[in-house]
Amino acid sequence: MGLNAPNFIGIRLSPQFQDVSLELKSALLYRFNVPFKHPLKIKNIELHQREGLILVLTDTSGHVGLGEISPLIGFSHETMETAIYKTTMLVDRMINFGALIAQPNAGRNTGWSDRTAPSVVHFGVETALLSLLANARNISMGAMLYGSSSTKIPINGLIQSSLSEWVFEAESLVSKGYRTIKIKVGQINSVLEARGIQDIRGSVGPDIRLRLDANRSWDLETAIEFGRAVKDLDIEYIEEPTIHPEELPRFYDACSVPFAFDETLHRILDPTLSFASYTGLKALVLKPSLIGCTARFVALVNQAREQNIMPVISSSFESDVGLAALAQLAASITGDKIAVGLDTRSTLAAGTAKTPATIQNGWMPVKTLTTSDLDLTHCELIYHS
Repeated sequence: MGLNAPNFIGIRLSPQFQDVSLELKSALLYRFNVPFKHPLKIKNIELHQREGLILVLTDTSGHVGLGEISPLIGFSHETMETAIYKTTMLVDRMINFGALIAQPNAGRNTGWSDRTAPSVVHFGVETALLSLLANARNISMGAMLYGSSSTKIPINGLIQSSLSEWVFEAESLVSKGYRTIKIKVGQINSVLEARGIQDIRGSVGPDIRLRLDANRSWDLETAIEFGRAVKDLDIEYIEEPTIHPEELPRFYDACSVPFAFDETLHRILDPTLSFASYTGLKALVLKPSLIGCTARFVALVNQAREQNIMPVISSSFESDVGLAALAQLAASITGDKIAVGLDTRSTLAAGTAKTPATIQNGWMPVKTLTTSDLDLTHCELIYHS
């Protein structure tokens, strides 16, 4: 986006939205609790349910926007209680502020993200505001930022099963139309996992893209050993194979397997940081809820584009409301060109929308949700203003 793009609460909008303004009338905040189909293990923590918040904002013209605030245990800075407190304080402040108006860009963002630490709350509140603006114009939320949007996005199929089921699950995903598959590694012996990746490649053939995610599981020596074992398998990238991210260029030099940043992005204070020194960096796996606010997220997308790095939008096990927002962003940022990591709704036994987005032939339709789409069965109203 150009320097003349309008700035709305610190978010740079597409240039055609120079006249954007809104005044909030009311807000509803729901707390949801939905079970996982099977316990989810993250960082040695076993999760049996996904908790979060759904924010419903209404402006004085009756337009509505939805946002999700869902701290992820082990990754987010906030607890649920902290998120509730920050959300209600921020929403009260916006309602009492009066009209929010887009300002000409002054070379620096002027949103609350400049004055406080990045937070899952910021991204959730900001997406609620953006979706309200978009709904008022009958366009996608992503179009508010980037000016255009595709109607569907390619999804990478996710394998999280035990090693003995990898090949079967990979074949099943390919039969369902997925052209990109992501496999979680770093769970057991790395030599056995490398053989499992070899078996998957032999089974699905050369035309399916394979991505790996190690979640910083290995020391450098183990990561290099694994990388050398899979280097001839045309791996698109592996996410953070080493415990220490500064060792990743050495990993690439030793085995020539491209890598991606994921967890590292959640701790970068300056989103304009150059990645040029990271030889072998292929992708930024962007989880907006964990990055913390829309301005930081957009800055990282811009960095990726400028440095010929793939921006890959990914979820943090959000419910339907959060996934719908991420899908709209992906549809405007990468469109139908890059498979994104939004195949996490299948891990939940219930959701926050009456009709979840379905993935067909490896593609997800881009949906805009309104209050009539919400399923509040697993929700409790905890705040209204």
